[in-house]
Amino acid sequence: MGEGPARFELPPAGAVAWLDVSADNPDTWTGRLRTGPLGMQISPLRSGRAPYFFKGARLRGTRCIWSASTLSGAELYRPVRGAAGAFDGGVHLLARVEGGGSVFDPVGLTSGVLRVFDPADEIAEQFANNSHLYTLNIPLAAIGIDAATLRDMRDFAYDLTPFQSQLLRAAVALLLVGGEELKTSSSLVGVDRYLASLAALLLRTAVRRAGPELAQVEHVRLRTDAIIYEQAADPNLTPATIAAQLNISLRQLYRAFNGTESPAARIRRRRLERAAEILAARSGPGHVERVAMECGFASAEYFSRAFRREFGLSPRAYRSAHRDTGTRTA
Repeated sequence: MGEGPARFELPPAGAVAWLDVSADNPDTWTGRLRTGPLGMQISPLRSGRAPYFFKGARLRGTRCIWSASTLSGAELYRPVRGAAGAFDGGVHLLARVEGGGSVFDPVGLTSGVLRVFDPADEIAEQFANNSHLYTLNIPLAAIGIDAATLRDMRDFAYDLTPFQSQLLRAAVALLLVGGEELKTSSSLVGVDRYLASLAALLLRTAVRRAGPELAQVEHVRLRTDAIIYEQAADPNLTPATIAAQLNISLRQLYRAFNGTESPAARIRRRRLERAAEILAARSGPGHVERVAMECGFASAEYFSRAFRREFGLSPRAYRSAHRDTGTRTA
């Protein structure tokens, strides 16, 4: 087998290296593993039916490396390389976006995710259909984010926002215009600063919260739902009393539910669900006022309005419909 596998050559500082690997390219296709960005091995997807190709470029400053590629029918893999988790060698960012066209002229982009890797981490990615891949290799000292924060972000996939996607697409232009103007010492320093700032901005605008904060949010949500389920019938149950039971501020409670159904709405929904259960039961209390009180509503009038909005029927009509159904079934 003489010659070893070809590599996605690391360019000299300030230069751009291109890679064009595909089953239709006899100059590069040997059927063997090839090395791509972040040291990942490129190989055809074993069960893939889509065309196999990996086409892209990468730019190197003095310390930072940026790449953008389009690929299909490919597997990328990097084995564990020593002790992971310290981020002593920097941080590796990998973003993938599903869509058509080329990374230099994308079309129909849909969802995308960003992931954080220690340089020693295992990486395994599969691309069954046309997708776009972006990577950044940045020294820890250049990025301005401490290793503990990066460790907390390691185990999550962050949904790319439109802002982050635009940052990535704007940086692709560097691969197309890189040339002699990047060969000077001052321009190389500028490239490093740009790429480090790009990585830092991507990380700081990640949608999901980092580890400990995320765990705390999930804990608050679970405990809140448990309290609501157990105590919804108490008319004195409010978001403020839940916050007091959790020993957090009301603001902290609402922040934990940011972007989801609020604590107040969850209390109301649980009370209405309980009311519907009672109204549908043949042995339940007959008067709507009693149902409202039993489920924690201070006002029968408010209960009736909320019930109609939730179920499309008044409490009496809902009870009648369910009891009529029960009678016919019996």
